[in-house]
Amino acid sequence: MKYRYRGVNKKRNTVSGMIEAQSAEEAKVRLRGMDIRPLEVRKDVFSGELKFNLSLGKAIDLKGLIVFTRQLSSLINSGVTVVMALQILAEQERRPEFKKILIHIKDSIESGGGFAEALEKYSSTFSEFFVRVVEAGEVSGTLDKSLVRIGQQLDKLNNIRRKVIGALIYPAITLVVAAGVITFLLAKVVPEMVKLYGNAKDLPAITQFVIAVSDLVRNYYGSVLTAIVLGVVAAQMAYKVPKVRAVVDPLLLKVPILGLLLLRSGIAIFTRTLATLVSSGVQLLTAFQICERVTSNFHLKTCIRDAALSVTEGQSIAQGLGKRKVFPPMVLHMVSIGEMTGKIDELLLKVAEIYDEEVDDAVSLMTTLLQPALIVVVGGIILVIMLAIYLPIFGMSDKLGT
Repeated sequence: MKYRYRGVNKKRNTVSGMIEAQSAEEAKVRLRGMDIRPLEVRKDVFSGELKFNLSLGKAIDLKGLIVFTRQLSSLINSGVTVVMALQILAEQERRPEFKKILIHIKDSIESGGGFAEALEKYSSTFSEFFVRVVEAGEVSGTLDKSLVRIGQQLDKLNNIRRKVIGALIYPAITLVVAAGVITFLLAKVVPEMVKLYGNAKDLPAITQFVIAVSDLVRNYYGSVLTAIVLGVVAAQMAYKVPKVRAVVDPLLLKVPILGLLLLRSGIAIFTRTLATLVSSGVQLLTAFQICERVTSNFHLKTCIRDAALSVTEGQSIAQGLGKRKVFPPMVLHMVSIGEMTGKIDELLLKVAEIYDEEVDDAVSLMTTLLQPALIVVVGGIILVIMLAIYLPIFGMSDKLGT
């Protein structure tokens, strides 16, 4: 559940934003842990409801943002000021919307504002993770190194997403082609073969079933197609509702192969993001809040929230993460060792590297097992249709023979 807040930070500046919590009291506790004295905490009126984005798209995609971050880091590392670096990048930028954003950020800095403060105005382009790491780099005087960390994190995130999407492309294409072939058989081939049977009433049960499905496809194909499309859209919209995701996401993690891939990729993203934030000097509870937002699975979000609450109660991060028995023991042990040695960021990066490899293994396993499984399923459906077509013919042949 999301809450809007307004409060005062350590510098006595009024701040506002969004925070996820189970209740208003929990939101206040989390804000105090972030060194923010809450003045107002209220439930977001859109919490749990669907929002419609009327924009035509983002000003820049993830790959473009990675390139921009690396170029900005290189320029600043070479001694170029932030303002000059933004001016150079704006001049060579070909995306008009992103070009305008860079110019506005440059103007804001020239007017006396901070870089992170200027980025925060464009939350649809620069995530909170991006803004907070830049803010930490500004405070510590290591902005170029902070930008390098951001570039590395975004690159890893892009790689994981690309691997997951790549693993799902083949099954999706196979299912679409199979659906087309099966629809063709039911709409064109089956009706032609049925004409050979005349008014025969003693057709096999499997043939009668396939004929009924064929009639449904031919006579109501518009309604069937509409129902399928509406079903998919309704499922997507329902999945955006937090209460639905709270039920569905834990089940997804238990699905064979797919659950393994989702869990491993989620752990890799979480541990690398937390390591990057902590090593950049971002306050721990703020880091947990950002990690919660970049994590897609609702069940993993809950585990991260448990870890944040565990820290506010004086317990360890590992205790909070292990509460729901979702994170593997190896991850919990590594986190626990990192807390004891004071090298939590280093241990988290090692966990992320391990799970990057685990994601590769899960992708390979998925593609290896899904290919024969899809062939068996699709082949089985086609076999049923062919049997339904030819069984009556074989029966006629036997009668003629006798």
